[in-house]
Amino acid sequence: MTRPPNTPNPETAAASATAAARTPDTRIGRYDWEKARGPIAAFGESKSLGAWANDPRCQVKKEALRTRLALGWDPEEAVTKPKHELPTLQFTFGEKTLTLRGWAEQSGIKYHTLYGRIHTQGLSFEEALAKGPDGEHFMVPVTAFGETKPLYRWGVDPRANASTSTIRKRIKAGWNPQIAITEEPENRSTLGTGQPYSAWGQRMSLPDWGRLSGIPEEVIRGRMHGHELTLEAALQSLGWTPEAPATATSLLTVQVHQLQPGDLIVSAEASSGEITVRRHHVDTHPPRHASRPMAQKPATPPPGPQPARRSAGR
Repeated sequence: MTRPPNTPNPETAAASATAAARTPDTRIGRYDWEKARGPIAAFGESKSLGAWANDPRCQVKKEALRTRLALGWDPEEAVTKPKHELPTLQFTFGEKTLTLRGWAEQSGIKYHTLYGRIHTQGLSFEEALAKGPDGEHFMVPVTAFGETKPLYRWGVDPRANASTSTIRKRIKAGWNPQIAITEEPENRSTLGTGQPYSAWGQRMSLPDWGRLSGIPEEVIRGRMHGHELTLEAALQSLGWTPEAPATATSLLTVQVHQLQPGDLIVSAEASSGEITVRRHHVDTHPPRHASRPMAQKPATPPPGPQPARRSAGR
């Protein structure tokens, strides 16, 4: 029997429906972009996202405002809260205290997934953690210490000295699960544990300090570990304090012959010869060359007396 044109194959449709049922919708619990579309009500007014972004009361750019609304922020708070006054989210679980970003890295659950579960769905941190990560690779059961539980749960176990991602890589490489969980990484400084650091009365993770100061996280970490400095001393040695405006200096990568007086060397690469410096008041506009005055042509002397013409009769 011939099917009418444009009629889907029942077997194909059934297979697609089965696959869709097996595939989890990973968008749930993250962003609800519909909240950032259409009229947005705040302060007794109703305006579009672009209009609110241009409102004098708005403290963030349009994309940041869109993200806040999609994450479920109250519109008035999303509009008026300055970017760097967000509270540092810290949670204690299993006798360990980390920032939310630190727990996201440790568990393998994406930061915005955890954030959405806590602030949009109203779950406690333990409940948000118990829902697990999106996808199956961090949900595989692992047996160690006489018990079996999902891989991501080992990442937040008090005995874990590595992140879920590191534990997974080790087990795939053939490590004994117990050693994979408890072994300290060879280079702990590269992991970014999310541990909060205090300076100038603020407490944030190192990635957040990097975003605030404009200095790469690995540069700050290298200065702290290489010279045994506190965070505040490390940032000061790199030429940054909260009082110094971000526009007053710039981080540049230069060669030795391009160094200028007053450059503060942040880091140097011996292999490439590149040096990262903090330079004050960099003028990105090329200097204007003074226009040369046009050469004036010498004045043409006035014509002299013309010789008298001879008459035709002579």
